[in-house]
Amino acid sequence: MDQLKINRIFRFLRLGVRRPDKRIIIYLVCVGIATVFWMLNMLGKEYTADLDIPVRYTNLPANKVLTTDLPKKFTLHVNAFGFTLLRHKLSLTFSPLIFNVNDFTRNMMEAGKRPNYIILTNQYLNEITDQFSSDVEVLSINPDTLHFNFDQMIQKKVKVYPNVQVEPKRQYQLSGPIRTKPDSVLVFGPRTVLDTLKQVSTRYRNFKSVSENIQDNVSLVDINDVEIKGRQVTVNIPIEEFTESQMLIPISIENKPDSINLKLFPNRVKVSFLVGLSRYSEILPADFKLVVSWNEMDQSRSMLKVETRAVPPFVKSVKIIPDEVEYLIEK
Repeated sequence: MDQLKINRIFRFLRLGVRRPDKRIIIYLVCVGIATVFWMLNMLGKEYTADLDIPVRYTNLPANKVLTTDLPKKFTLHVNAFGFTLLRHKLSLTFSPLIFNVNDFTRNMMEAGKRPNYIILTNQYLNEITDQFSSDVEVLSINPDTLHFNFDQMIQKKVKVYPNVQVEPKRQYQLSGPIRTKPDSVLVFGPRTVLDTLKQVSTRYRNFKSVSENIQDNVSLVDINDVEIKGRQVTVNIPIEEFTESQMLIPISIENKPDSINLKLFPNRVKVSFLVGLSRYSEILPADFKLVVSWNEMDQSRSMLKVETRAVPPFVKSVKIIPDEVEYLIEK
């Protein structure tokens, strides 16, 4: 941009700027002064207004728990000068009103055995006003009614449930039940909650590729309104290597009439199962019971289903080979 154009722009700006009119300035000053005096006059009068004040409840009955939600603030309908109301309205925070339950109710709740109480807040205007600003007259309180519902606090012992998932390594398996130490804990809370509480659970854990016994500290799951004595338990997971074994087991016949002679072919079948190495030598054929039932006989079929009635508690993956046998009826 050349110098000639720059000079033209400056001339235009100088011409566009005019000196302010002194009459307008004087008028604005007068309006401002009048507004200030009007505001001072208005703020010097008394008004009624609503103020929202936080509230904190103290001195609740011992050995009881509150089951209702109480209001977190009171709306006070007050009478005060405008200056005072403006100061409170502009305040960002208020100190909470202290609602001392037993003092306000003359220890009625502490001494009584009823689970439910109703308090009319306007009956305690003096106690509440004493906590508030001395230049504010409290006319009424909202809510005008407080409902206190209590439940008795009790304690009981409940079982601990080990919420764990175990994925043994190949050729390994659980050799017994998963247990916790301690196996039960004391809990403390409202009667209505504990009456239906049967157990507490550990936090979920997943153990993968496990090839040896596990002892691990696990936290308990929190329960609303319930205190648990002890935050952790030890989870014991027994793991051992397993092997496959087989035995020939005789078949018994259930519900057969005495007048009937029933022959099975074969009368013994092979049972295949998995067992931990530490219990392998304990397994005996007498620990198994296999049966066929006369009641299940169907003349249109020549085979009877072999059913399991008993197996040792520490064996798994039991298979019967064959699982059906032929039969012959002799009268």
